[in-house]
Amino acid sequence: MSSRLVVKLNDFIIYTVLGLLSLIMIYPLWNVLMGSLSLPHLVHQGMILFWPKGFSLAAYTTVFGTENFVRVFYNTVWITVVGTAVGMLMTITMSYTLSKKRVSGSSAMLFMVFFTMLFSGGMIPTYLVVKSLGLINSLWALIWPNAVGAFNVMIMVSFFRSFPSELEDSGKIDGCNDIGLLFRIIVPSSLPIIATLTLFTSVGQWNTFMQAVLYINDAGKYTLQVLLRQLLFQMSSQDLDTMLQEPIPNIAVTVKFSMIIIATVPILLVYPFLQKYFTKGALIGSLKG
Repeated sequence: MSSRLVVKLNDFIIYTVLGLLSLIMIYPLWNVLMGSLSLPHLVHQGMILFWPKGFSLAAYTTVFGTENFVRVFYNTVWITVVGTAVGMLMTITMSYTLSKKRVSGSSAMLFMVFFTMLFSGGMIPTYLVVKSLGLINSLWALIWPNAVGAFNVMIMVSFFRSFPSELEDSGKIDGCNDIGLLFRIIVPSSLPIIATLTLFTSVGQWNTFMQAVLYINDAGKYTLQVLLRQLLFQMSSQDLDTMLQEPIPNIAVTVKFSMIIIATVPILLVYPFLQKYFTKGALIGSLKG
């Protein structure tokens, strides 16, 4: 058997296995999507496999027609965008400072950051701090307490320390100060790691739930996850039927499916905008390796 045939056979096996694994991972979400677009009684009977049966938007009408849905969706988008921007700005600046061993006390401060990964103050002390800052019932209470993640800082510090010192020396020769070095040289060269941590941060902000339950009392300031939980509590057929113009039996199951899609798809749309940086990072790693 020629070497070229062996290579083609290996590629075929690899692509086949990866394709099957991709289908296994994609199918559950696809099945949920098809179920949310099908007639409720058919979904309840387990008749949905690959395609919707009896196309219906009743489940989405129910969720979108929920009181304050538009406002709550706006709140979730707002804390995701603002929280991600604030969190990444603070993470980048803090990590760059702690990555410099010449900064007095940087090692001790980095250890304090690492220490928070092992031990935390707990729910009640955190609540008291948030309350003392006057952030209760404010959307900022969902941003500031989670603005900086110790795990993200540790990763970014390690990444910044991998930069050659000659790169910064050349920037200083050109007249850059530390801030200029960070935003003109370091950040443009760190887009892959920044894109990765941005995705992690945005997903975390989008899925904010426990903090919203603890710190938010006004229903108009709820996040999407809290609203969907409330809708789950109302998941009896009688309660849902009153929200529709016409009673639809077994609609609860399709409403659950539509809630999964509404809570998942928007944040999935962020990935295509960051994919090119992931690819760039992989190529850079391959060249360095």
